[in-house]
Amino acid sequence: MLITETIQSPKRRRWQRTIAGVAALTLFAAACGSDDAAEPADDAAPETVAEDTETEAAEAVVEAEAPEAEAPEEEAPEEEAMEEEAMEEEAMANLDLDTNGDGTVQIGVATPGPRDDGAYYQALVEWVEDYSTANGFADPIIVDNVDGAQAETELRSLARQGVDVIAIGAGEISDPDTVAALTKEFEDIFWYCNCGASGQIEGVAQSADDGAEISYSAGYATGLLLQETESTEAVFLGCCQLDFESESANSFALGLAAVDPAFVSTYIPTGDFNDIAGATEAFNQAVSNGAGAVYPFLGGAHEAIAQLANESGVITMSAGASDVCDRDDIDYQIAVQFDAGDYLDVIFEKIAAGELNEGETFTFRVGAFDFVGAKFCGATDEQTAALVAANATLANGDLDGALFEIKAAAYGF
Repeated sequence: MLITETIQSPKRRRWQRTIAGVAALTLFAAACGSDDAAEPADDAAPETVAEDTETEAAEAVVEAEAPEAEAPEEEAPEEEAMEEEAMEEEAMANLDLDTNGDGTVQIGVATPGPRDDGAYYQALVEWVEDYSTANGFADPIIVDNVDGAQAETELRSLARQGVDVIAIGAGEISDPDTVAALTKEFEDIFWYCNCGASGQIEGVAQSADDGAEISYSAGYATGLLLQETESTEAVFLGCCQLDFESESANSFALGLAAVDPAFVSTYIPTGDFNDIAGATEAFNQAVSNGAGAVYPFLGGAHEAIAQLANESGVITMSAGASDVCDRDDIDYQIAVQFDAGDYLDVIFEKIAAGELNEGETFTFRVGAFDFVGAKFCGATDEQTAALVAANATLANGDLDGALFEIKAAAYGF
C-alpha cells in the first residue's frame, strides 16, 4: 500500500522514542574530551619584556588560527523535545491514508456499543475525530451500536461509502472469517481492529492487549483501596457471561485476593452491556449485600453505574478510558486503562514506520506501557508504589501461569 502524506497525531499520549536520548548521550561523550592548555613550569627562567611581547603575539596568532577545543553544549530540554517531535512527524510523513486515491481521506469506525459511552468506544471515536480534524481529513463515518448478528451487513455498508480506513472497535463484531472475506472484497481499504482474543485475521492490522493482566491490575488496585474501608467485597458488573468477561472477572478477583485473601469479588451479569436499568438493579443488590467497590465492565450503562457509585460512596473505576481522572462530573478512584485512542497513537506510528502491516498484531502489555492497566486517580505514595510493583510482576511474567489457567477455563483450551 502506497504511503506518502504528512500525518499529524492528536498525541493524547506520545510514545517516547530513544533516538533523542542517544543523541544526548553522544553529545555527553563528545564533551568528555580534554581542552587543557599547556602551562609553563613554575621554575622557568624569566624572560625579557620583548620576548614576552613576541610570545604573546605568536600565541595570539595561534589562537586565532586554531579552532577552540571547547566541548559542545548539550541541547536544552526544549530543543530535544522539538527534535523528537520532528522525528516522529518525519516517520508519520510516510503514511498515506488515501488508499482509494480520490484525494480525500476518510476513516470509518464501527463499534458494538454507543459512541458516547464514556469508556472504551468513546475513546476510539474521539481519537479518530481528533486525528481527522488535525490532518484536514473528511469527517469520519461512525457506526455505533452494531449488533453482532448484523456486523457483516454494517461493515459492508460502511466499506461501500468510500472510506479509506475502517477501524473495528471490538472483537464482538469481528468474526475472523467474515472480516477476512471483507478485506478481500474491499482490498483498497486499510483494515484495523482491536480484536482482543479473536486471533490473527488475514488482511487486518491489529492491536491486542491481555485482558487478564489488565483486570488483575484493576483488582489489585481495588484491593489496596478496599483496605481503607470496612468492606471486604467488590462486584464486577458485566453482560452475559461471555468468555472474555469470565477471563476479566476471574482475573479481577485474583488481583483483589492478592492484596488480602479475605477480599472477594462477585460477578453479576446484567444481560446487556448497555442496559442501564438492569445494571442499576444489579448494583443496588450488590451494595445492599455489602459491596464496597464496583467495576462496571459495561458499555452504555457504564457512566450511570459510576455515578451511582459516587452517590453511594462506593469505590468505582473506568472501563477503558485513560483520561477519567481529569473528569469533574464523575469521581473515579481508579482508571482501568485499555484506551483505544492511546493504542492508536502507537499503532499509527508503527504503521508509518513499517513495523505493523495488515495481517500482523501488536500487543500492549501491562507494565510495559504506562497507559495499560490500572492507575490511581488519587492514592497514597505507598498505595501507588504497591500498584506499580504489582504491574511489574505482570510485565515480568511472574503471573503468567495463574492467568493462563484462568484463560484456559474461560476459552476452553
